[in-house]
Amino acid sequence: MAQAAIATAAYIRLPDWLAAWELPAAPVPDEAAMRLALAIAGENVARGSGGPFGACVRDDSSGEVIGTGVNLVMASGNPVLHAETVALALSGRRLSVTGGVTLFTSCEPCIMCLGAAHWARVTRIVSAAAKADAEAAGFSEGAGTRELRAEMTVRGVVFEDGLLRDEAAAVLRRYVESGGVVYGPRS
Repeated sequence: MAQAAIATAAYIRLPDWLAAWELPAAPVPDEAAMRLALAIAGENVARGSGGPFGACVRDDSSGEVIGTGVNLVMASGNPVLHAETVALALSGRRLSVTGGVTLFTSCEPCIMCLGAAHWARVTRIVSAAAKADAEAAGFSEGAGTRELRAEMTVRGVVFEDGLLRDEAAAVLRRYVESGGVVYGPRS
């Protein structure tokens, strides 16, 4: 019996439309960074290139956006390519800035994305839609976020929830209404 080959590499490739996206000029204030995360989440839905989630990472010392990401799970077949993990991975070495970084995300991060933010030493996480909004759209966000958030808060990470929540929840609804695939852990 022949043994199946195992994968030896994984790639992250932003959709061409996002790679060409014009980022706002630094310094980027909180609302503008969140509007960027929501705009790319909405564009991901409109173009059918992935799930209804977007994120960006801002270097807080310069105010520059250093990474963006959209959900690529269905497009790539890779379950870890959530918007937050994509943005963090593509920010790479720039995450080690001395002034800290803020992760702006169109929806409250799942446990995996919180873990990635923990390991990336993100100092602040600003989210738009709530976990309850994602679950109302049919996504299964899983358990454990409350506990990890508490641990990260003790470590000094600041969480700010609900910035432009209604707009973010609308992106989730548009995705479901347009027939987007709702995926995630089985209940």
